[in-house]
Amino acid sequence: MAWYVVKLLVLLAALLASPGALACDLSLVAPAKSVLKKPVQASASLADDILRVRYSVTAPSLKAKKVLGPGQYPYMFDVVELFVTFSETGFPYFEFEVSPYNQTFQVKIVGHAEPFQEGIDLGLVSEAALRPGGWTADLKIPLKALGWDGDPGRIRGNFYSVLERAPRSYWSSFLPRAKKPNFHQPQFFQPLLRCQ
Repeated sequence: MAWYVVKLLVLLAALLASPGALACDLSLVAPAKSVLKKPVQASASLADDILRVRYSVTAPSLKAKKVLGPGQYPYMFDVVELFVTFSETGFPYFEFEVSPYNQTFQVKIVGHAEPFQEGIDLGLVSEAALRPGGWTADLKIPLKALGWDGDPGRIRGNFYSVLERAPRSYWSSFLPRAKKPNFHQPQFFQPLLRCQ
């Protein structure tokens, strides 16, 4: 019996140590129903001051463009998004978007009444790859340059995804369901490192 318990503990330790073992499944925010079932997982880790977030998207089809045209942004198509803050109030916060073709969009949101600072370089390094049945995205963000004080407990935010699958669906780790999706709600931000 003791060998069985030891084997079980070794298996459990291996599962917990594997990448994505504690990844968060994103939940449907809108519309009320989707043919997709748990299509997006996200995990976060920290090495020095680099926040690394990995997304895995499973979907039978892809709505994306290899080259975006004038006035087109990743959020208009299939995309994963990460919002990050270090503040208890949620402001400022930073938005990072990555498409299946590794197009990016970065935004700084200073406050409710302030205009968004769009299309700026916040230091994001990303890699996206198509795979059978979906795609992956790997984001690396240097946090100190964004004002992080070195306390891992202060890294809060939310994981999001938008997928084009008639109808368009909106997914999040920490947002509640809604009739109309709105990712810009810092009151729902949670510690990102809980999804390791």
